[in-house]
Amino acid sequence: MNKIYALVVFLMFCVSLAVMAVDIDVQIFDIPRLDNISINGNPADWGNKGFYVGIITSENGEILPVSDLNADFRLGWNDQGLLLLLKVDDDVAVESTNEGNLYQNDSVELFVATKRGSPNYYQVIISLGLDPKYPNLRMNIADNRKDKSPKEKLTINVERTKTSTGYILEALFPWDNLNIKPKIGEEIGFQLYVNDTDSLQTGDPSSELFSGKWYPRGGTHADSSAMYSLRLSDKRSDPILVSVRGNYERMIRTKIRVNAVAEMADKKVEVKEGSRVLADEKLIADNGRASVNLNMPMPPIGKPYSELTVVVDNKPITTLTLPDPDEKRARALIEETGFHFQPSVFSGTQFPSCDFENPLSAETLIGQYKIKSTFYDSEYNEVKSAEKPGRYGAIVEITSEKGKVIRRFRTIFRQPESLDWWEQNINASIEFPQELRINKDVVSEESRIINDFIKGRITDGFNRDDSIAPIMAGLYEKKPDGIDSTVYDDISAMDRQWWVGLKRKLYGMDKKYPEPFTCPKIVDGKTEFMLHEGTLAEAGMKPNAVQSIDSVCQAWSADSDEGFAVCIVRHGVIILHKAYGQRDGKPMTVNEASWMASITKLLGGTLMMTLVEQNQVSLNDPIDKFLPAFQNIAVKTPLTIRHLYTHTNGLWGHWGDDINEFDELIADYYPYLKVGQFHSYNGAGYAVAGKVIEMLSGEALPKFFKHHLLDPLGCTNTSVTTMSWDTRSIPMDIAKIGQMLLNKGKYGNMQFFSEETFAKMLPKRLDDILGPDTKIEWGIGVTWYDGEGLGKGTFGHGAASSATLRIDPVNDLVIVMTRNSAGKNFGKYHPQFIKAIVDGMESK
Repeated sequence: MNKIYALVVFLMFCVSLAVMAVDIDVQIFDIPRLDNISINGNPADWGNKGFYVGIITSENGEILPVSDLNADFRLGWNDQGLLLLLKVDDDVAVESTNEGNLYQNDSVELFVATKRGSPNYYQVIISLGLDPKYPNLRMNIADNRKDKSPKEKLTINVERTKTSTGYILEALFPWDNLNIKPKIGEEIGFQLYVNDTDSLQTGDPSSELFSGKWYPRGGTHADSSAMYSLRLSDKRSDPILVSVRGNYERMIRTKIRVNAVAEMADKKVEVKEGSRVLADEKLIADNGRASVNLNMPMPPIGKPYSELTVVVDNKPITTLTLPDPDEKRARALIEETGFHFQPSVFSGTQFPSCDFENPLSAETLIGQYKIKSTFYDSEYNEVKSAEKPGRYGAIVEITSEKGKVIRRFRTIFRQPESLDWWEQNINASIEFPQELRINKDVVSEESRIINDFIKGRITDGFNRDDSIAPIMAGLYEKKPDGIDSTVYDDISAMDRQWWVGLKRKLYGMDKKYPEPFTCPKIVDGKTEFMLHEGTLAEAGMKPNAVQSIDSVCQAWSADSDEGFAVCIVRHGVIILHKAYGQRDGKPMTVNEASWMASITKLLGGTLMMTLVEQNQVSLNDPIDKFLPAFQNIAVKTPLTIRHLYTHTNGLWGHWGDDINEFDELIADYYPYLKVGQFHSYNGAGYAVAGKVIEMLSGEALPKFFKHHLLDPLGCTNTSVTTMSWDTRSIPMDIAKIGQMLLNKGKYGNMQFFSEETFAKMLPKRLDDILGPDTKIEWGIGVTWYDGEGLGKGTFGHGAASSATLRIDPVNDLVIVMTRNSAGKNFGKYHPQFIKAIVDGMESK
C-alpha cells in the first residue's frame, strides 16, 4: 500500500467506520451508481468511488500477512450491471491443474443472486492466469438460475491486468443474467472469495487452501443466504476497514478476533455485554495490518452471552451475536470426542472400562458425567461377564450433568488366551512401494525391528483404537472358504450386520418388521428393455453416430491425463461401449472400476423407493417412526425421509454410514438441526436414511444393495457400502441401473417398483419444505439435467469424480461415463461428447 493510498484509507476511517461481523442478517450495504466506468482492467476511472471493502478474512477470522496475500475491492452499478474492481497482491501464483475445479487453487469466486437467499443465482470461478503454467485467464460458471428468461446463456464481462505484485480484476455482471430491472432501492445478493493456495506459514505451495471471504460463512454454492445484501443507491455505505469474528476456541474459551487496516494500530478495542466490559485490548501492528484477539470465558451450559457490542477507539462499531454455545457443544461432542474401551481387546472374564479419550474436554461439553455399560455376547444375550472368547457388544450410556443420556456402541473382543504380544513372532511380511526405493533384501534382514513395530502398533491399538476389536472378532469368527472377501461379506460387513441385528432386537424392530424384505418381484407378461446388442437402426441412431462419438472421445483422451470408459444405450441397444486413455500407466478398460462419487446418491435413492413401493415407508414419514433414538425429542419441524434425500435436513458432510450408533449421534443433535430451513448439499442425510433401511429390512446396507439391486441386475463389478459417495463401478453396471430407471422401475421380467412409485422419485419443487418462493427442485437421489440438447425431463446425478449419468426418457437414452476425476480439458470436451450423442440420434 503506497503512502498516499494509506492516507486516504485512514482518513476514510476517521470520517466513518463500518465493520464485517458475524451477525449480519440485517446488514444491507448501499452501493452507488457509477457512470463512465469502462471494463478494461484499468482502475483509473474508479478513483476513490464505489463502496469500498478494505479487508477480508477467512471464516474463523484468520488473515495472511500482507506480504503473502492482500485484497480489497470496490462495488458500484450502472444501467448495464453490477460493477466490481478487485485488487489482489499475491506473492506466489499456484493455479489449478484441473479445468473443472479451478477453485482448488489460486482463484476468485463470485456469487450473484436476485436477492440474498434466493434460489436464483450463479457462481463465477476465475483462475487469473498468473501461474506461468497457465498464462491465460480461465473461468468456470455454475448456473443455478431457476428462472433463465429472457437470457438463456450467462455472460460476464471480465478483464484482468497483471501488476508487479499480483493483479487487478474488473468485472461487470449484466442485470439481464438474472432478469433484474435496476433501480434505486433494488436489493441483490453478492459474495466474494479470494482463494490462495500458497502460505508463508508452511512455505509449501501445495499447502491447504486459504479462502478469504467477504462474509463470515461459506457454503454459498449450496445456500445463497450466505451472501451480503447490496442495495442499489445514489450514495455509498461507509467503507469496511474492520473485520470482527467471534466463536468458541476448542470449547474452552470465547474468542473475538478483530482485524483492521494497518493505520488502526494502537486503537483500543472493547467487547461489552450491556454496560459490562468483558474484554479489552489494543490493536497491534500485525504483518502489514492491525489485529487483536480478545479472550473471554465460555458461557455456562444453558446460559449463552446476550448481544455483544464491539467498540473501537470509544466508538461502538457493531453488535455481535455469537453462535449458540450449547449447539456448538453438541456438535463438538459428535465430532471431537473420541470414546474408547481400554483395552478393546482383552483377556479374562472381566469386561474392561471405557471413557472419553479426553475426559476433561468432555466435561467442558456436558459437565460431570457418569458411565454405565451393558454387554451382549455374540448371540445377543445380555451378560455380566465374558465367559467365553469372541465378540461382545457394549451399549454405553453416558449421563450428563443435566441428566441427558448419550449412547455409544462399541464392539470389544475377548482373546481365547492371555498372551504377551512382545513374546510372539507374528511373521509379518510387508512389501514397500517401489517409489520408496527400499531393497527387499534389507526388509528381510530387518524383519525383527519391522515386526516389533507392527506388534507395537497392534498392542497400542488395543488400548487406543476401538476399530481393532471388530477386526479381531471377524478374524476369529470367519471360516476360510477359498474365496476372497468383498465389501459385502468381509469382516467389516460382518460387524455392521451384527450391530443391525442387535439394534433391531433392542429397539423392538425385529418384532415390528419380522418378515424378510423381498425385491425385486418377478412379473408376468411383457418384459421391459434389457441392455442388448443391436443395429444402429434399431437404436434410432444415424449411420455415422458411433464414429462421431468415438472421434470426440479419442480426441479427448489424447488431450487429457485421465482415462475413462463409456456406455451409451438407446432403446435398450448398446450403441458404444468402450474405454479410452490410460490409468496407472496401462490402457483403460471397460471392466476397470471407477469412482462414481455422488452418483451413489442415485443408488441410495433407488433403494428407498423399493421400500416405498411396498408401503413400508412414506417419503413424508418422520424418521422417529423407524429410528427410536429420535423419539420423544422436542423439535420445531420433525425430520422426514424426504428431508434426508432433498438436502433440507440441516446436516453436514459425507459421513456416518459405517458408524453403528450414527442415528444415536444425530439424535443427540436433533434439537439444533435446522430442518426445512435451507437446502444444503450433504451425504449425512443419506447415511441416516441408510439406518432406516437397516432397521426395516434387518440387512446391513451393503448387503441390501447387493441382494435387492446389484445382484438382480447383474452388476457384478460394482462395490458400494455407503448411501452417498463411495460406489466404484463400470459403465455397463451403471447403464443397467440407468435402464431400469428409464423403464420406470422394471428390467426384463423384474419389477423393483411401479411407475407410480418411480414418479415419486423424480425431482419436485420444494415449496412444501422451503416455502412458496423457492424454485429449488430435488428428487430422491436424482436431479434434472434438462439442456445440453437432451430431452426435457432428463435426470441423473452429478459426481465429484466428474463421472456422468444421464437418463433421458424423451429420447429413450442412457449415457454413462466412468472416470476417477475430471482431468485436463473436461470442460472443453464433455459438451462435445454430449453433443455428438444428441447429433447422432434420428428423430424419436
